[in-house]
Amino acid sequence: MKSQRRGFTLIELLVVIAIIAVLIALLLPAVQAAREAARRSQCVNNLKQMGLAMHNYESTNGSLPPGIKGCCWGTWLVFLMPGMEQQSLYNAWNMVGNGANPATAEGLFRYSGVANITVSSTRVNTYMCPSDGSGTSVTPIGQTLNGLVMRVTSQNYALNFGNLHSVQPASFDFGGTTFTFGGAPFTDMITPGAGMSSQRVATFASISDGLSNTIGASEVIVGTGSGGQYSAAQDLRGFSWWGSGASFTAWQTPNSTQPDVTEAASYCVYPYQANPPCIAATATLPKFNTARSRHSGGVNSLMLDGSVRFIKNSISPITYRAISTTRGGEVVSADSY
Repeated sequence: MKSQRRGFTLIELLVVIAIIAVLIALLLPAVQAAREAARRSQCVNNLKQMGLAMHNYESTNGSLPPGIKGCCWGTWLVFLMPGMEQQSLYNAWNMVGNGANPATAEGLFRYSGVANITVSSTRVNTYMCPSDGSGTSVTPIGQTLNGLVMRVTSQNYALNFGNLHSVQPASFDFGGTTFTFGGAPFTDMITPGAGMSSQRVATFASISDGLSNTIGASEVIVGTGSGGQYSAAQDLRGFSWWGSGASFTAWQTPNSTQPDVTEAASYCVYPYQANPPCIAATATLPKFNTARSRHSGGVNSLMLDGSVRFIKNSISPITYRAISTTRGGEVVSADSY
């Protein structure tokens, strides 16, 4: 007698498919969480390497590196390169520009000038956090040399410019209350102008608040342009080759719902995709960037002792500003952030 081979019925197939779908639905969040944990770990490692580079710089030069050199002639990205295993890029950077040379010469030595575009268009992975999906974007700024399109990169980290706004005034009136600048570990290496504080490059010895109580660097989100990565409508947050994009301040807590304040409305694109909110600067609300990340609940921040802390979005504004200053003299409990 011939044996009959029994197959699956339609109902049985549907049940199996439903069980598989349920298992996938249960496993997918765990897989995504594991991937994000790995990405966040990479972000932490990047900050730790930056911390080592800062310590090497301070040991070699007797001070922390400058945060920026004016608007356009180099930022901490360059100064930290020897400690980030990027000595060849550091050697290729031309330091001539300072804002005082003739305009033609200054154009050559800007971050996007022909003398420096090779460096500023080279992506350094340590300056990128994989949690930020837009972190591979580049700006529309650059040069076309010998038929090769070279665009300046953006980054996911910025240095701490203190508790007020990025110009670092001696004091400032926010909403009718005057706040005093408490010092910052990083600043502009070009002499401050009228109304600015006497902040200069800092040494470890000058940080009276303590290295473990002072933020050195934090994460920022790279803005995405509404017309694509080469569009003129480009959000310049995360554009750390530019003076206004290289820093953050602690005036607003991490991932604040309040907007970043940029030099002009054309320098940010909002609302668009997942870009953070932003507005143009005014006399009563000058420019500053806020520490932001794609991590849930906060940002990774590098303390000046080389440790990395996860600063929660819920941190008190008073505490957050306190750990951004170098000589504020605030008393901050270790369990308050």
